[in-house]
Amino acid sequence: MKNHLVLFALLSLASISTQIHAQEDRQTVILVGIDGLRADAIDRANAPNMRALAARGVRAEGMTPAMPSKTFVNLYSLATGLHPKNHGIVSNYFYDRTIGREMDRSRDIQDARWWGGEPIWVTAEKQGVRTGTNTWLGAEAPVGGVQPTYWNPYTKSHKSKVYAARVDQVLEWLDLPDGKNIRLGTLYFSAVDDAAHQNHVNSPEELQAIEMMDKIMGRLVKGLKDRGLYERTNIIIVSDHGMTDLSPERIINLDTIMDVTPFITPDWNRSYGAAYLAFMNLYGDENAIEDAFQKLNGAHPHLKVLRRGAFPENYHFDHPDREPDLMLLADPGWVVYATEDKAPPPAYLPFLKATHGFDNLHPDMRATFIASGPSFKEGTVTKPFNNIEVYGIIACALDITPAKTDGNIANVQDMMTKSCK
Repeated sequence: MKNHLVLFALLSLASISTQIHAQEDRQTVILVGIDGLRADAIDRANAPNMRALAARGVRAEGMTPAMPSKTFVNLYSLATGLHPKNHGIVSNYFYDRTIGREMDRSRDIQDARWWGGEPIWVTAEKQGVRTGTNTWLGAEAPVGGVQPTYWNPYTKSHKSKVYAARVDQVLEWLDLPDGKNIRLGTLYFSAVDDAAHQNHVNSPEELQAIEMMDKIMGRLVKGLKDRGLYERTNIIIVSDHGMTDLSPERIINLDTIMDVTPFITPDWNRSYGAAYLAFMNLYGDENAIEDAFQKLNGAHPHLKVLRRGAFPENYHFDHPDREPDLMLLADPGWVVYATEDKAPPPAYLPFLKATHGFDNLHPDMRATFIASGPSFKEGTVTKPFNNIEVYGIIACALDITPAKTDGNIANVQDMMTKSCK
């Protein structure tokens, strides 16, 4: 009897030890989205922490954004692994023919009707992996009836104190007892995008914003090391798109060609005044659209006029309810300009010095991808790949079964230390 008790105790201890080791072996992922961090950004600025993460892991020469190369489109493609035609977020602002109105960001951000696909936090939660988003587009909506265990609303801010608090919140979620703590956390920061828009690419202000973000990444790394979590945490730094400079000499004045104000133009917020846009999407009556196409097509050498159902194949843009009737797309570095009062463009750019939204294959639109941690090979540089692969990369690192996506883990398997399907 005594021997049986000893054997039972030893087996119990072995079981507990196995459980502890299994918990210690479980990897964590922190996904960091830095808005507007062009692929070459950390080479142009003082960014020792992000360079160290890249040296410890993987850095892509660039990551190709979804089209159009805008924030809402790409943060959600990163989260779902889907092209816009399949997840439904076809621009920062858009019209839905079935719902019968434009997306209203003040009320629709939490309405699951607008958000398609299955975000990575939904996949994880459905498989018992707790997640926390601070912050990420789409996480406020119960997609498929599921949200992250912990989430904070999507907000734009460029204050260092706010950014530090976001990092600390994710670290606090990691500190929670087993069963309540997260294994997937997300962070989002907009300072680099704001600085480039307002001051040009490579301006002192943009470089300072990159350097601030690097310090924030240093705070994250230190917090993980202090908790003994660094060695089993995968830090994935991504951006939604690149950025390119504009000039008052590169303006396509639509007012001199035709009046676009009768159309639904969701990307043009007319309360701001004139439109200075990389593209303008038009929705309207079939006859009016045909007339606009005839007037605009070929009217300017740096303007492409793309029709519904005839977009380039690589745009993956043909959502049945949300694809625009016409897309007026400027060449990179140019903008389409329109006004309600037909005022001529001023001899200066009033508020927009650089922007994005241009053809997603242009080098200036390439986004950043850096991944460091136990799931990634060390000191690896990869060729550019599409951002729809990031969902599968995260699923692989977390050892969860991915939903069906437009990506293929085989395209990025070489960067990883484990084999995934």
